[in-house]
Amino acid sequence: MLGNTKGVFLLYTDICLNDIEILNNYKKLTPAAQRELLEYMRYLLCKQYKRDVMVAVFHNKLINNLLHSLLRLIERDEIDLSQVTRRVMQIKELYYGLFEKVHNNYAELIEDLDSNEAVKEFGRNGFSNLEQAIRSSQINRIKMEVIEFYQGFESLARHREARKIVAV
Repeated sequence: MLGNTKGVFLLYTDICLNDIEILNNYKKLTPAAQRELLEYMRYLLCKQYKRDVMVAVFHNKLINNLLHSLLRLIERDEIDLSQVTRRVMQIKELYYGLFEKVHNNYAELIEDLDSNEAVKEFGRNGFSNLEQAIRSSQINRIKMEVIEFYQGFESLARHREARKIVAV
């Protein structure tokens, strides 16, 4: 009798008693209650997703170090545009890489997942402004955009957005 279930036990070795209890309780619910529970779980996952995106991007030590390094680059008397460009590209790649990693992780769990617009919009506008300033080669504009990006980034890092989630 157990011969047919050999693969099943190996597949589900991470299931604990709480998981089994949840499954048993779920099966006891009416179909309407099951739908309601699934909707609530989706709400909780969306809430956690938004918090995780904020933490992954705005509390990342490497991004913070790169931003501080970028600030030091623009404080110099002689600004090397190639270094500034490289640093902005590094920050951009890391920013979107972290965002995508969290987003893809939750997209597997949540159908029609809305991406965190605050994070996407800040990145889209901030990096666009930085890239335009770099292309213009106007040192004062570059400095202004870097400082503005840094201040916006720090503001979002301090913002309580991770805890102030609007219901989905």
